[in-house]
Amino acid sequence: MHDGLESGHGALPHVEALASAPYGVFMCAPDGTLSYVNAAFEQLTAFRAEELVGSRTFQSLLDPAELARRRIELFGTDTGESSGAVLALAQRYENEWTCIRRNNTRIHIMLALAPVEGSLGEQRGTYIGMAVEMTRYAQSEARLWYVSNHDGVTRLPNQTLFAERLDLTIARCRRDTTGFTVLLAELNSLRKLRDALGSHAAELVLQIVGQRLRGLIGDAGTIASVSGTQFAMLINETGVAADALASAALARIAAPIDCAGSTVNLTASVGCAAYPEDGADSPSLMRRANVALSSATAAGGNVVRRFSAALDGQAARRFELETMLREALDGQQLHLVYQPQITLATGQLAQVETLLRWQHPKRGPISPAEFVPVAEETGLIDEIGEWVIRTACRDAGRLLRLTGTLPRVAVNVSPQQFRRRNLLAIVESALHDAALDPCYLEVEITEGVLLGDTEEALQTLHALRKLGVEVAVDDFGTGYSSLAYLTRFPLNRLKIDRSFVVRMTTDAQCAALVGAIIAMAHALKLRVTAEGVETEEQAARLAELGCDEVQGFWFARPLGLAALRNLLEPLGQATRSKHTGHDAAS
Repeated sequence: MHDGLESGHGALPHVEALASAPYGVFMCAPDGTLSYVNAAFEQLTAFRAEELVGSRTFQSLLDPAELARRRIELFGTDTGESSGAVLALAQRYENEWTCIRRNNTRIHIMLALAPVEGSLGEQRGTYIGMAVEMTRYAQSEARLWYVSNHDGVTRLPNQTLFAERLDLTIARCRRDTTGFTVLLAELNSLRKLRDALGSHAAELVLQIVGQRLRGLIGDAGTIASVSGTQFAMLINETGVAADALASAALARIAAPIDCAGSTVNLTASVGCAAYPEDGADSPSLMRRANVALSSATAAGGNVVRRFSAALDGQAARRFELETMLREALDGQQLHLVYQPQITLATGQLAQVETLLRWQHPKRGPISPAEFVPVAEETGLIDEIGEWVIRTACRDAGRLLRLTGTLPRVAVNVSPQQFRRRNLLAIVESALHDAALDPCYLEVEITEGVLLGDTEEALQTLHALRKLGVEVAVDDFGTGYSSLAYLTRFPLNRLKIDRSFVVRMTTDAQCAALVGAIIAMAHALKLRVTAEGVETEEQAARLAELGCDEVQGFWFARPLGLAALRNLLEPLGQATRSKHTGHDAAS
């Protein structure tokens, strides 16, 4: 062991750790006399430990001319070594020096020195030092810089480096009075890909997409991976040229990818913000590019959106709605109304659909079309959806006890809520708390639920049906309508979207489509309800086509709980009278 510590300098408890250090480590007295060197220090200087320890000072290994100029850095004085000067360092010192090796060759080193406070077993006044060859030091620094500034998966610049380059680009364009565009591209459905094929496949796809976009941008621009599914690009083009490049980026992302024998097809959303019209600084440009990206994503993806003042206003409004919606949940501003659904053949009340309403204390009524998308984006839809189910069951149980009769109550379940996988537990708990028989409840889902994780959806729907809850598909015909899932899933009812009903009396093809949906559903033993019936002509045409049930303003508007009770009480009395008369006759 090359420690030289048996020569009256005391034992060093951590000598093994210092000995194996990859950089030159030494210890010295205040006058610089070496008391310890490790193997890496021997290799750096080409001197053996026995030639150094107790015999030479560390400063004797430094370039004499350089030391003469810079002695004050180490000793606080520029007088010669014979003066008995000692190290005058109260804290860590670090700087570049030239070292003279045993063969008189010169190497550049990074020299670091620090006083030892006795923790290493040395007497007070001892110094510990490190000497690293600058080439190796520079390589380490370069590796550290690369890791700190690049994404580990795609090897592209990360958000930190992108922000630096964005600032530099702004400074250049401000000086040259030119412009540029920031593009943000968000990959859609990457989470589903990761779930289906695993993390390795998702990383491979990210790498391929990154390479494609880097090839598109070229050396004239900058591309970075700024999140797990998002790429940022700086391009010198503006206006129409920037739009064309953004569209080309979408096309490159959408090109099929061969991944472990499976063909992967991705889509993306792209948001654009231009300098200087959309922002004169980095925070403004990135925020507005994100606003445009959010708009593109909300439009269904695979589109490019350029920032505009209108989008900025929408973003501010959405943020305001999110804040107010959180307050609405705590402040009991939400309530339910119930829209009757009528059996066409008899005119009787078949069921009621639960509709969510928001009455803000200052803003008044806020449309579900405005706040439901915000709830879905922010994750509030889960909490709201559970509140709807529990409130609907509680209202239904109360109505049944008060009136003696109750139509089936339908509640809408969002795809996000369905994917939480606790829907069955929520429904069971709500029915139990309301003391309500499951036969009085119906769950309405969209076609998108049936096209996601089909096995999981199938299990949940079968469990609901086994419980006694009915299942309906809402807005049928607007999504990926397919006979395949109609035959696989345990459904009770299809609801024809209002867009078909409205055009049915003026569009022969639309009428034919409605008729085909009704015939197909009946062949599969499913009931059919038409939404949005607003005229007598529409009702008559639906009756001709054999539609089972209808809902819409022609028959009834949504009712509050008190109004629904008033509607049900006569029906309950009639039912009780009928049963009383039957019992008397018996």
